[in-house]
Amino acid sequence: MKGKFFFAGHGAKIPGTEFGLSAAQFKLWLQSADGEWRGYTTASNQALSGSALIESKVVEFHVTDPDAAEAFASMHGDTIEATISSTLFAIDGGIAKIAIKRLDNGDTGEREIAFHCDECKGFSAALGDIHFTATLYQLPQGQWDGETIDIVP
Repeated sequence: MKGKFFFAGHGAKIPGTEFGLSAAQFKLWLQSADGEWRGYTTASNQALSGSALIESKVVEFHVTDPDAAEAFASMHGDTIEATISSTLFAIDGGIAKIAIKRLDNGDTGEREIAFHCDECKGFSAALGDIHFTATLYQLPQGQWDGETIDIVP
């Protein structure tokens, strides 16, 4: 498989409270074994402290479980749990790892994919891992090809 992701978000703790506010946008592109790209998007207001604007390059990775590869072939309307771990970086050359777990109440097996990129664009000043749960929605078909989409200049 091949994959690419984009994350943009900012969050902070409200002074004098234990609460925080954050907002984020997330996009994910995956190319299945048959060579077809699919693109997905979602937003979240969950669990971010700091700021990050991260765009990975297209990365080829291996999925050892054939059921997992099939489960990630089409994810429109699926709920996922995502964790992004990145180094602190500015401009280019950041390292980020993403792990995506597909959540399904009817599925007894846990399906997860993960990949890392050591040439990310953007910046990351996130405090700790970025972790959120959200529902993915398919991007318009003209935005499916992860190899032709560049968001961060």
